[in-house]
Amino acid sequence: MIRRFVLALGLALALTGPAFAADKPPPIRVFDIPTLERLGGAIYRQDRAAWLATDALTAKVPDLNGAGFKGWIVEGQGDEEKVRFLRDTGSGLEAGYDVVVGRKGAGAVVQPADRSLTAEERAAFAARQTAIKKLPGVCRQGYNSVVIRDVEGDGWLVWLLAPSPARDVIPMGGHYRFSVSADGQTVNRVDALSASCLTMNAKPDLPPGAKSPMLYVNHIVSPTPLETHVFLGLMYRLPIVVGTGKDTLWIVEGGKISRMK
Repeated sequence: MIRRFVLALGLALALTGPAFAADKPPPIRVFDIPTLERLGGAIYRQDRAAWLATDALTAKVPDLNGAGFKGWIVEGQGDEEKVRFLRDTGSGLEAGYDVVVGRKGAGAVVQPADRSLTAEERAAFAARQTAIKKLPGVCRQGYNSVVIRDVEGDGWLVWLLAPSPARDVIPMGGHYRFSVSADGQTVNRVDALSASCLTMNAKPDLPPGAKSPMLYVNHIVSPTPLETHVFLGLMYRLPIVVGTGKDTLWIVEGGKISRMK
């Protein structure tokens, strides 16, 4: 499989060798490979849904601030994701608009008949807001968020994802994962999912005869690739080779993580 691609080396050789030993980041929460694949896929679906639904909403409601817009939550429904946009027009937080996003894109912007929020919806939104307040630092302004139920407990997992600085530039680093309490009020753990704000070119120059690029990145915060590698591979439709140690290489492609021999 490797022979089908050309490694875009030299774009991601950050923090290699003994130079990073003194600054090695603290260990992060570890999940097994199948869980990382599921989480990466969920992040991709939620991020895509929020992006498409926001475009649909702003086409109908150009002044979101004037409409009392406060944020959103995403609720999975099998092959579809419902993006619920929340607002506060003076009477407290409520559902403002719903947009269902499927494989073919965003559906109609709908105002729900019942604007009240369930306890779970309120907790999911609170978890997002709590994580934002605890963001240790930013690579760039405009972080995106994803919230799902913790796969190992009754709390929440919140990702704050570094945005791309430009078209065809992949934000490989700068992402954070938060473990948040069930009520959404307390951050129990913050995991930096990279050691730098690394960006990479999604369309690198290739040697003559090469057909498709493959990205390469060194990774030092965990013994395996992470859900963010899965997410970025799906988002940019590129295979990513991840080096996690001496002679240890992984390939992340099509939502899957495999050890390379």
